[in-house]
Formats: sequence, structure tokens, C-alpha cells
Amino acid sequence: MKPIISLLCLFTLLAPTVLVAHPGADAALAHFNEQIRAHPGDPSLYLQRGTVYSHDGQYPQALEDFQQAARLGERILVSFDLGVLYYRMGEFDTARRYFDEFLQRFPNHTACLEYRARLLRDAGDYPAAVADFRRLFELRERPNPGDYSSAANMLASAGNEGIEQALEILDHGNSKLGITPQLQNQAIEFELRLNRTDRAIQRLRELEPMLGESPEWKVDMADLLLQSGQPGQAATMLDAAASQLATLRKTPARLETAERIDRLRELLS
Repeated sequence: MKPIISLLCLFTLLAPTVLVAHPGADAALAHFNEQIRAHPGDPSLYLQRGTVYSHDGQYPQALEDFQQAARLGERILVSFDLGVLYYRMGEFDTARRYFDEFLQRFPNHTACLEYRARLLRDAGDYPAAVADFRRLFELRERPNPGDYSSAANMLASAGNEGIEQALEILDHGNSKLGITPQLQNQAIEFELRLNRTDRAIQRLRELEPMLGESPEWKVDMADLLLQSGQPGQAATMLDAAASQLATLRKTPARLETAERIDRLRELLS
């Protein structure tokens, strides 16, 4: 029995990939129903079927399967999936207990760290959430940029000192992933909140290799140059952006950019 249940952790990591192979929840459930009829004592099958139920929002059925998997095998190995289930149901205290229990046994389980970090964020425990995200960034080769952004926003909520820490987080993300527009634009916003327009301009220049050919980047640069007291350079950027827009098909986003050019030109006059 123990060799079977010991495979549950491996399945926890692979389950999303396995389940995607099935065309839908109904087909996956039919598959596992058949497997359970053939092997009713296999806890991993209940865990897998419970995961399908959990993803599909069938929470009572998921809970029943997870509890059965725990009864048949080693209970601790079902704690992560129970934590996810209770998190989805909005029962944060119960979910956290299961995540804590699982991470005591498997401290480097990245999926559980990510779920607990998001739970802690949603519960308003920002310091603990950021700590989990930091650990996640260490363990994952390519973390999700959105997790860096989330951690930075939590830190920035604490004021100027928090913004400095948020910038460190974003720079860590840019260092690990390569400069990412999502993170760099967020860093630019934080630099402006600290009235550091010169640093914001430098950060925007670092995006030039990937975004500099777009009229939007030119307008963003014009805006910053205007804020930093460089109206001549700002005007040059606006003219270049306007000329470029005139050659492109009109879309709602480009029309909005054109309106932004008009507003900035009014500030120059």
C-alpha cells in the first residue's frame, strides 16, 4: 500500500498535465470511475478523480474522494489537494492548515507554496505571503511574472519603504526572467510614486529594444520627458509617434494613443 500512496506526490505535480489530456471533466470522470471499479483499493485513483471534481467545482464529491484517498493511504499526502479544495471554497483557515501540514513534510513543493502565498495574500497577511513568494522565486527556474507583480504590490502598500522593497522584487524578476514589460512598467509606476522621473526614464529606455518601434513607447517616453522638464525632446517623440500612427490602421487602442498625443501637446503649448 505504501508504495502506491507514495506516488501521490508525484501525481500532485503531474496531475494538471494528465488531466488536460482528457477532453473534459465528464470523460475524465468516466475514465476514473472505471478504474476505481477495477481497483477500489487504490488511493491514487480517488485522489485523481477528486482532483477532477475539484477543478470542475463539484466540491462535495471532491471532498468525499480526497477523504477516501486519505483513509486508504497516507493522510498527509492528500493535504495539498484538500488545501486547494478548501481554498476554492473560500474556507481559508482550513485551507491554510492543510497547506501548512503539507509543507512541513514537503517544504520545497512549489505548487503548495504558490497556493499558500495566494491564500495569505487574499487573507491580508502580506508579510507571510511575500515570504512564500520569495521562497517560490528561489525554487522555480522561471517563476510567473504575475507572482512577482503580486508580491511587489503587497510590499508597495506599506509606503515608500515598501516601494523600495517592491522595486527590489521586480528587479529580481527582471534579472531572473530577462527584462519583462509587465514588471518594468510596474517598476516605472513605483519610481514615479517616489518622484524619481530620471530612474523611470532609464527603465523605459531599457524597454526600447523590444518596444521602441511602437508609437505607444514613444508617447510614454514623451510623457516622462515632459515630466522631467525636457519639452523639446518630448515634442520630438510626440511628432515621431504621430507620424507613425498616421501610417497604421486605426484601432481603438491607436485612437486612444492619438488622443493621448493631443493631450500632451496641449501641455507643451
